[in-house]
Amino acid sequence: MNTLNRFLVSFFAGLALASCITTHRVPIDQMEPGKIHLPAQIRKVALVSRNFKFSIDTLSGYYNLNFRLKKGKLSENQLIDSLAVTKSLEALRKELLESGRFDEVFVYPYKALKPFKGARELPLTTAFIQSVCSESETEAVISLEMLSYFYSRHNGTAGHEISDEANTKVTAIWSVYSPKNNEPIERFTHSEIIRWSENDSKLNNEKYKLPERKEGIPNACGIAAKNYSKRIVPYWTQSSRVLISLDNPDFGKALSYASKNKWKEASGIWEKYSTNPQPRTSGIASLNYAVAQEMLGDYKKAAFYSDKATKLLKNGESGKIARAYAAVLHERSLKVNELNSILNSSHP
Repeated sequence: MNTLNRFLVSFFAGLALASCITTHRVPIDQMEPGKIHLPAQIRKVALVSRNFKFSIDTLSGYYNLNFRLKKGKLSENQLIDSLAVTKSLEALRKELLESGRFDEVFVYPYKALKPFKGARELPLTTAFIQSVCSESETEAVISLEMLSYFYSRHNGTAGHEISDEANTKVTAIWSVYSPKNNEPIERFTHSEIIRWSENDSKLNNEKYKLPERKEGIPNACGIAAKNYSKRIVPYWTQSSRVLISLDNPDFGKALSYASKNKWKEASGIWEKYSTNPQPRTSGIASLNYAVAQEMLGDYKKAAFYSDKATKLLKNGESGKIARAYAAVLHERSLKVNELNSILNSSHP
């Protein structure tokens, strides 16, 4: 009977403890490396446009105005194309330099290569890439292989059933070349639609003026090029981490600190409980402390306490969370090492 009583006490005590666990997902901003791999030693690149159009691009030179297809003047089309290419290369250059990934970015002017059309676009030859790199004193070439766009605009009706809106669909093919490779490191098609509406506003609550075709197309191409840069340079993205709380005022206080990005204050509380004699309490505190150390940039300490948490939290939901975080932390550590190797701080 005494044995049964002790068993029941232990069972209900464990059940009570299990019911006290709550999880909280905390949003964080983290930097990611570019989506393509370029050797860290490449610090200077050249940007060039091939000025190529597909022969099947039958809408080239046309636009949509109030749901009617219009043909632009030849002189205006040529001007818009030069502005669109120039804006694309300038926007990309700005992002490459501001990222700290590259030291120098050389931009070839729009007329560097003669415009042409064809059924297909072939990769640039190794000899050509070597020539460009030698001439510009760079180590790689980013080529705007093809740029296509289509501008649309319509005015709102009197009853406002349809509001004023303009948009430009941009499709660009980008390739990254190295003089040491026979094939492009990457060939990527980037496509998106940039929209403007009468609901957009400027400062002082002035009504936003929709861009005309001559202004809208180059601006949209610049925005698209900026977004494409995320494939090459580090960029910020939103992620999250899972924290575990217990029915304890200190854990609630630490969680409040973490939600306000005060990781140093939160880590002080969790560190104290990481040596608690109860394995479950110690494991949860160690897990949270590991997350805090990751946020504070100490990946070595984060790995140590993450490993401790996985050993103490072997079962249940908390165990799954601890193991999942260990995998995330490992992957994140590899990315941080990659970031450190390519950013300017590592290249004085």
